[in-house]
Amino acid sequence: MLRKFFKTFFYNEDYCFFCKENVIKNSYLCEECISEIRRYDKEIFNDYGEEIFKKDILFYYSGIIKKKIKEFKFENGVYLKKPFGKLMFENLDKTLLEKMDYIAYVPSSKKKLKLRGYNHSKLLAEEISKYSKIPLFDDLHKVKNTKSQHFLSLEERSMNLKNSFSVEGDLTGKNILLVDDIHTSGATIDECYKELRKANCNFVWVVCLCGVF
Repeated sequence: MLRKFFKTFFYNEDYCFFCKENVIKNSYLCEECISEIRRYDKEIFNDYGEEIFKKDILFYYSGIIKKKIKEFKFENGVYLKKPFGKLMFENLDKTLLEKMDYIAYVPSSKKKLKLRGYNHSKLLAEEISKYSKIPLFDDLHKVKNTKSQHFLSLEERSMNLKNSFSVEGDLTGKNILLVDDIHTSGATIDECYKELRKANCNFVWVVCLCGVF
């Protein structure tokens, strides 16, 4: 029992960050764990037009990555920002990435931030910023506490988030990479996108680590 506890909450960076069993070199994950991650291959619809918006979902929210995202979000698994951040960066379109001016992230409300202690989407964005040298954009805010989206219908999700976000500053002519962890209905992304467009940004590229559907 004690051995299991230490393997769960503490880690040696010489071992895989997921299974904590296999020795790794120059990476955070072993080949065995990487092979269990399923690449997202469903069609992604664009409701706004290719000239102003793009959405990418990298992996399916299933198996080992689902288990580790839950630890990352709900069990203080901050250390998992390293493998997740690297996974995201390595799977980005580098040609498009070079055109980005800022990296934004889906913000948390002050209430949720106080409860959890960190914003997991911001941690992912910080990792991508570290690899890409593209500055972080910290002026997309959640200005309203909302109900959890988990048990709401698609219509209720959209209504729940209406007018929940705001942007400080002028983004005229800027291209923004917007980072999130899990894509479900897309309601959160849509509301964030609308606020970024109100700030006059040129283009928004949404990248989600995982997709549920």
